[in-house]
Amino acid sequence: MPEDTSAAFTDSLADAVGTPGDRPIAKRLDMIERVLFALARAQGIDPDAL
Repeated sequence: MPEDTSAAFTDSLADAVGTPGDRPIAKRLDMIERVLFALARAQGIDPDAL
């Protein structure tokens, strides 16, 4: 793996895991789910029916 690609891969892993003090991944995913559900409802889609 080239050095630039390796550095980008490491950075993306660090972003995915987060840093100490960040919200846990479960809380982040919950927030994303809430936003997506709100967007779906705003467009007249019932996400619970999918």
